[in-house]
Amino acid sequence: MDTTDLGRLSGLDAVARIVGDVAGLDVVDMGCGEGALAKALAARGARVTGVDPFMDQMPWTDAGTGAWRILQAPAPRTGLPDASADLVVFVFSLHHVPAAEMAAALAEARRLLRPAGRLYVCEPLPEGPGFEITRLYHDETVVRAEAQAALARFHTTLFAGRRRFRYGDPRKVADWGSYSARAVANMRFNPFTEADVLNDRVKATFEAVMARTGGDFVQPVLVDLFEGPRAA
Repeated sequence: MDTTDLGRLSGLDAVARIVGDVAGLDVVDMGCGEGALAKALAARGARVTGVDPFMDQMPWTDAGTGAWRILQAPAPRTGLPDASADLVVFVFSLHHVPAAEMAAALAEARRLLRPAGRLYVCEPLPEGPGFEITRLYHDETVVRAEAQAALARFHTTLFAGRRRFRYGDPRKVADWGSYSARAVANMRFNPFTEADVLNDRVKATFEAVMARTGGDFVQPVLVDLFEGPRAA
C-alpha cells in the first residue's frame, strides 16, 4: 500500500501531524510506560488513560487543559467500557505484546473505540543506525515483523480504512557513556543484562556507527492509522 513520507519528526509531533488536534478527545494509550506520551497529549487537551501491565496505577491528574491517568492492565484486557474512546494509540508498544496476544490487543482497541474513532499504531522498523547496535544485545527483528504481520491481518476484518505513514525519529547520541547508560536503564522493560550491553563487541559496533553517522541515530518508523470501524 502507499506510504506517505513525513520526513523527520518526534513521536509526539507525528501524532499531531497525522491525527490532528486532540483537545477534547478521550484517548487510550496502550503500553504507556511511565506515561510521557499520555502527559503530553493531556497537556494538549485530551483526557488520556494510559494502559500498561508493568506500571503502578495512578489516579486522574490534571495536565494543561486535559488530564491523564495510568491503569495497570494488559493490552488485550483493559477492563475499560465499550465505545469509550475517540482514539487508541500504540506507540512503540505493539511489538512488546506477546505474538499470541497481538490480535486480541488490536481487537480490544477496536472494542474501545466509538463509531468514528481511530486507531494509531506506531512501530519502529528493524533498521537504522541504532538498531545495528541494539540487535547485538536485544534483537527485536522477529517481534517487530510479527507486529507488522498482525496489523496486515487485522485491518481487513475490523476496519474499513487504513492509511500508512513513515517518518524518521531523530535520536542524537553524544558518546558511548550516554548511550550505554540509557541502554542499561532500559533493562527494566526488556530481557537483557548489563553484561550484554557493556562488552567489547557492542562498544566497537557503536564506535563504527558513530564514526559513520556523527551520532545521528535516526530511527525509521511506520505508522498505521485505522479509520471507519466495520460492524462487529
